[in-house]
Amino acid sequence: MTSTSLRCHLLIGPPGSGKTTMAQRLQPLLYGNEGQPAIVLSTDAIRAELYGDAAVQGPWNEIRAVLLQRLNAAAQAGTPVIIDATHARRPWRLLYTQQLQLPRPVEWIGWWLTTPVTQCKAWALLRDRPVPEAVIDEFHASLNNRFFRPERAEGFAAIVALNPGAGEGDDNDLRSRLAALDGRIRNALNRQRAVTPQLHPYSRLLDLERLLFLLRLLTSFNGIDDNDPSTAAELLKICNPSPQGDLAERASAYLGSWSEVHGGNGECYSDATAIRGDLAWLKANGFVSFASDNREPINVGDGQPIQGSSVNGGYPALADRQIFHRVFTLLRHILQEPFDAPDPAVEGVKNPQPQSDPSSATQEAQPRAARSKRSSEEFSPLYRYLIENLSEIEGAYSPDDESVLRYDLEHLLRAYGFLPKVKGRPHQVREGYAIGTAILSADQLLEIHALLKASLGRLSDESQKPLLHALESRLKRAGVLDETGVARRYRHPKRALVNRSFTEEKRGTLADQEMSARVERAIVGRHRIWLKHTSDPLSDGQKQRREDGRFQAWPLQLLFHNISWYLAFETAEIGRKYGLIRTLRVDRLVMLSEDGNTRRNAEAEHDNALHRLQRLLHVCGGLYLGDDINSQLSIAGQTDDPIFNEDCKPLILGIDAYQQLVFSCTPEVFQLIREEPRRFPPEHTAYSKPIPELPHLLPSSLDTLEPNSASDSHPYRVEICLPMWTLNQDWELRNWLFRWGAGVRIESPLILRQLHRHQANAVVDLYEQKP
Repeated sequence: MTSTSLRCHLLIGPPGSGKTTMAQRLQPLLYGNEGQPAIVLSTDAIRAELYGDAAVQGPWNEIRAVLLQRLNAAAQAGTPVIIDATHARRPWRLLYTQQLQLPRPVEWIGWWLTTPVTQCKAWALLRDRPVPEAVIDEFHASLNNRFFRPERAEGFAAIVALNPGAGEGDDNDLRSRLAALDGRIRNALNRQRAVTPQLHPYSRLLDLERLLFLLRLLTSFNGIDDNDPSTAAELLKICNPSPQGDLAERASAYLGSWSEVHGGNGECYSDATAIRGDLAWLKANGFVSFASDNREPINVGDGQPIQGSSVNGGYPALADRQIFHRVFTLLRHILQEPFDAPDPAVEGVKNPQPQSDPSSATQEAQPRAARSKRSSEEFSPLYRYLIENLSEIEGAYSPDDESVLRYDLEHLLRAYGFLPKVKGRPHQVREGYAIGTAILSADQLLEIHALLKASLGRLSDESQKPLLHALESRLKRAGVLDETGVARRYRHPKRALVNRSFTEEKRGTLADQEMSARVERAIVGRHRIWLKHTSDPLSDGQKQRREDGRFQAWPLQLLFHNISWYLAFETAEIGRKYGLIRTLRVDRLVMLSEDGNTRRNAEAEHDNALHRLQRLLHVCGGLYLGDDINSQLSIAGQTDDPIFNEDCKPLILGIDAYQQLVFSCTPEVFQLIREEPRRFPPEHTAYSKPIPELPHLLPSSLDTLEPNSASDSHPYRVEICLPMWTLNQDWELRNWLFRWGAGVRIESPLILRQLHRHQANAVVDLYEQKP
């Protein structure tokens, strides 16, 4: 102990282990530098002082405030302190050894009482306040967890283990152990210096575990985005009401009480300022976003670990820069490439065999060495595969690091929960690892699975079959689906598709699965293709010129509309920069071939065509996009400029491809039309203002027109600006407009008014004919 440091003592043990007796015996043996006697700070004594009874638990914040105030005062005065509490979980110990900033450096000595659990229960029965056996079992198990038991890396200068149940801890024994402390600490420091780890900003155990638990939180709860109902429900079990603030502040609240952080108390990991820096580090290195290439080396960062008020504490294995670099490279790979594992069909990889219950008598009867040898041989293909996959990344594993990788997987993934736990199903290590559901929650994954199945079944989208099979396989391995493909949590999706595709899977057309896949590849590769419309009859001139009706096109997208699949494409026009954008049913098209290796630039040409397609679909309200290139370009070629003023009049000279559809409605039909405001572009649509004498309608931003007289049978006006070709030739517009029958009175254009009247007269004539 240095001349400026203070030696304080933390008792560690489950209820009934003899801590209070130990504190009473230890106190007379400890003095400060100026001869002042040590003090005992007991949480039970503080409860009795605050609430009149040590059995009253009381708010922990109040108890903690009193304890820390007295600890600070003692440290300021140079008085040794003995803290009498269970300290059964690591965060409870880290609070003192690494989180607190005390007035002077402190050498923390951990006194770990290893009293057998049966003796703890027997002694606990003698207390005035018996402790439930379940609590003793829980704390005893926590202290004996091989990954999280007390150790010097927590910030202790020394850990002194003794068993009062075996007679250890009397006055003479304590004097002997206290006298040996200086030598033990000196020897531990010498061993630590001999290893000489290359430290980094996360070398301190508190900072390292905060980073690991933060990553677990983000990947287990969908980035703690509570917009998803399933994730929100799980988060409310941790914090209710939900915490507010930015991501760091909300993560701080959740980490402070997350049940998986050593039993629900991770207060020492909840520093919002530190978490904000952790989030930036995780993002920069590709853990919580894909902004960083996962083949780039991990940027550990410069600097040393934070120095707290404790001295002479040890370091965990990951405190070494090289080990941290290696392990977090593996962790990032597993996060970004879940279930990355060798194909069992590959030579040298054994096919998975059914695993017996590891707790069965047969399993336990096998010698440990034999089980270890079998396990190593059985799983080594996975380790070799991961090492090879990471070999190009600087700082990753060497070819002969199989045992190192195995150790890292066991002591990182298993210890900190980065390993799937499927109830009733043992984990198959050969299948690889996955961290939570990473990007989506289990509920959202099930919804995507349902939509994919609907796309395949009801929409006849065979291209989704490989994706659906891959998703189902991995959801089964993650335990979200059972072996029959049924969701474990929700047997039926919350949303479903009702429309069914009427597209017939005609062999040789784009409705055929093989042909559809070829078109998709051409879309992704931006290749020009040769198409032929199956129903195009050849003209006499074409026959004489031996033409077969084929044409060249740039495929853009496959669209599902109402009842059929369509291919949207741009025709390849010789000598023109832009072609006509069209949509045709896939079962009426044949892809003859790709046009060699002809492909075009993504931004300058392909993306421009896609922008024009989206613009045309928006302004037309349907899939008929006209048959004149110049008219299309006059509408879709100026996508960044305003086209209409408030009166729906063209603002750009030369835009003469638009015309107004004007009609008047009965109140009943008008109300129905207002319920579908996005059938046509809202910016091209105008409705009548409300009429006080008629039933009230909810106001809309589109209510800009003066209505007809209230006495008119059709008092409500509607004006929609649409392309000329939509008004003149689009059957979908006519089906929508004419379905209202006498509920609408078309004012203009005259051609639609006359067609509406002609159809009505034809129906009347049909029924007036004599049978």
